[in-house]
Amino acid sequence: MSTSQPLPRFADIIFPTAVRQPFTYQIPENLQDEIKVGLRVWVPFQRRKSIGVVVNLHSDTPDFNTRDVEQILDDKPILSPEMMKLTKWIHRFYYCGWGEVIQAALPAGLNFYSEKYILIKNHPGDEQLDNKDANIIEEVAKKESYLLKEAKKRWSAAAIDRLQKRGYLEVREEPELKVAPSTSRLWEWTPEGEQEKVLELINRHREEDKMYKWVEALELLHMLGLPEFQKNLTRHELLDSYTLNRIADEGLISAREVESTDISFKYEYDPSALKKLNDEQEMALVEIKSSLDKEEFANYLLFGITGSGKTEVYIHALREVLDKGKGGLVLVPEIGLTPQIVKRFYQIFGDDIAVLHSRLTVREKYDAWRSLQKGEKRIAIGARSAVFAPVQNLGLIIVDEEHDASYKQEDPAPRYHARDVAIMRGTINDAAVVMGSATPSMVSLYGAKKGKSKLLSLTKRPLDAKLPKVKVLDLKQYRSAMQGPVAVPLYEKIKEAVDKNEQAILLYNRRGYASFLQCETCGHIPECPNCSVSLTFHKSKRQLRCHYCGYAARRPEVCGECGKADLEAMGSGTQQLEEQISDIFPEVRLLRMDFDTTSGRDAHADILAKFARKEADILVGTQIVGKGLDFPDVTVVGVINADTELAFPTFRAGERMYQLLSQVAGRSGRADKEGKVYFQTWQADHPALMAAKNHDYKEFARRELAFRKTLKYPPYSRIIRFVFKGKREQRVQRVARVFTETLIEQVGGFDSVLGPSPSAVSKVQKFYRWETLLKIDPSNGAGAIEHLLDNTFSDYEHRKPDKTSSVRINVNVDALE
Repeated sequence: MSTSQPLPRFADIIFPTAVRQPFTYQIPENLQDEIKVGLRVWVPFQRRKSIGVVVNLHSDTPDFNTRDVEQILDDKPILSPEMMKLTKWIHRFYYCGWGEVIQAALPAGLNFYSEKYILIKNHPGDEQLDNKDANIIEEVAKKESYLLKEAKKRWSAAAIDRLQKRGYLEVREEPELKVAPSTSRLWEWTPEGEQEKVLELINRHREEDKMYKWVEALELLHMLGLPEFQKNLTRHELLDSYTLNRIADEGLISAREVESTDISFKYEYDPSALKKLNDEQEMALVEIKSSLDKEEFANYLLFGITGSGKTEVYIHALREVLDKGKGGLVLVPEIGLTPQIVKRFYQIFGDDIAVLHSRLTVREKYDAWRSLQKGEKRIAIGARSAVFAPVQNLGLIIVDEEHDASYKQEDPAPRYHARDVAIMRGTINDAAVVMGSATPSMVSLYGAKKGKSKLLSLTKRPLDAKLPKVKVLDLKQYRSAMQGPVAVPLYEKIKEAVDKNEQAILLYNRRGYASFLQCETCGHIPECPNCSVSLTFHKSKRQLRCHYCGYAARRPEVCGECGKADLEAMGSGTQQLEEQISDIFPEVRLLRMDFDTTSGRDAHADILAKFARKEADILVGTQIVGKGLDFPDVTVVGVINADTELAFPTFRAGERMYQLLSQVAGRSGRADKEGKVYFQTWQADHPALMAAKNHDYKEFARRELAFRKTLKYPPYSRIIRFVFKGKREQRVQRVARVFTETLIEQVGGFDSVLGPSPSAVSKVQKFYRWETLLKIDPSNGAGAIEHLLDNTFSDYEHRKPDKTSSVRINVNVDALE
């Protein structure tokens, strides 16, 4: 005789806050059968109601009073057991709130969202109210409840507060879906719509010569068959809303709204376009396929030169996964998620793919997420946050351009690295992980050397296409041989390419028109009032803008310091470069691609489509033009100032420089035409630049790893960055000093702690910023990091300076800078 398990009496619930521990609630008897880990619930939290997620169920009575779970919000868990395990690991490893991680993992339509409503608490009866208050009571009573934010807009917050204090109104918070599932109208035959009856009706009307439009439509429906969605039926001229509703009036068909996650693309589906792999690509695929056949975790670093066909290896591997009935996940840097790459994947996999990125609407993101969760689509392609996509039966994860810094989330928490999260997800799901790059990060390369991943190499381009020739132009030697912003050799090659109906790409990794304005009388430079940076001049809108907080102001006519009308634009940016290129090539058609020109929803795709159709001869832009573009007629690439990456105060400056130069150089000569690349620089002998010139990644990596080993920078350490933020600088400084002293005691010495010191940008959005860096052994995992930081914060709480509770401490594990 079997005994049933006792039902759980308590639930541990987490919320989307930085608080790291869960809160325990009692489960009422009527919910004990229904409650499960991974469900969202509605509970009292502090002085209000909130949405939380159940992370554990148990019957261990706590030694404090508990409150009840009030409502279960989902029919089934919104996160799978594997995803619960992954989010818990992120919460521990990156030292953030578990609720913060789950909030990041869910689409906007499903995360922690609620709305406040006002409703009548006590009717005033005969009590006299002024006209405004009486009107509010009357309007709220009509609707039973009224959205608080709408009420405040209509009448004012003071009026609502006044009536609430007098006891006439109360505020109630309710859980809400930010977006409801998309629905489509589905038409079906009713019991009366038996096919014999339908044919009998059609024949009778035909014999009576009464073939009305709706009868003809019925005959077409009989041929097409039901059930079918209205949007598909109305493609036929006879089947419109009138005829369908008229047939429904006869009792033969009926409609109902059903959830729909139809996401369409305007690309051609042609699976026969799958390209044959060359020998190197085939060898890489065989390695990946071996782990797919075993259905076990394996990690690969696919190191392929630019244009070597890494994407084709991804596609063949994905086809293998789908043939086994499993799903795939493809991560691409946000700026690398071009229409070109989506088009290529759609060509082979069609409607099996769902695309996830930041420019989708809330509805589109939710629909894509649901289509994956329900198994309607089996491949997710997206940027950083797509690492959480609910791909069913996951068998393969691809991280394209694994070196890209955009995979690291900075603010807000959770500050995770999508590449490392992908590896952990592969471990949990027994899936293969393929990290691809032409310029692997030092961390990934070192990991391959240590056996954490298997190195696969692609050393040549298909059809024996050659890597472009690179020439370094030392600007110190070309001072008197410049045509505007370009040295004469680059100018001549651009002119030659345009004359031959070829195209050119010019990269300048600095947006705006000028770096700043400066008064030539007193030297004053206008600065952002919220941040410790100068304002960038954008000429097209005659604006000064802060690229940190978004502050914008009209260009001043006179100096704010001395009052003289002597302000000059200093430095340069892509807007000025576009203007200068237009001056020296007046007949040439130009396109500019940077953050300012691609801020519109489809602007990125539109610019690339125009360039692909050869509606422009030259594409000017920031680093966005160096990522994932493949234009066969681009034969000249010019980097206007190769030194811009060296201006960043980071140990990764050389690596960033090499990666950017190698990536943009790879845009040239990708077909049968020879490519030429020019690097303009003031530091012609810089090792990173020389390695990029010679396409010599191995030499660059050898030098870079030796440099980092000497100074114990990653991959020879793991960096944790603590940022202290507050509106009063002295308090921020006190917190930074006391916390750092506590940290030094915990790690046992000064050697591994750097700081505290002001951040490189010491004030952002009116918050002063100080920071401390901690270097720890790279073998430390989630448990060791969590233990160290728990002890440090616990000890700090006993030493915390007075009046500093408003100072925030952000923890950034594996900080890139």
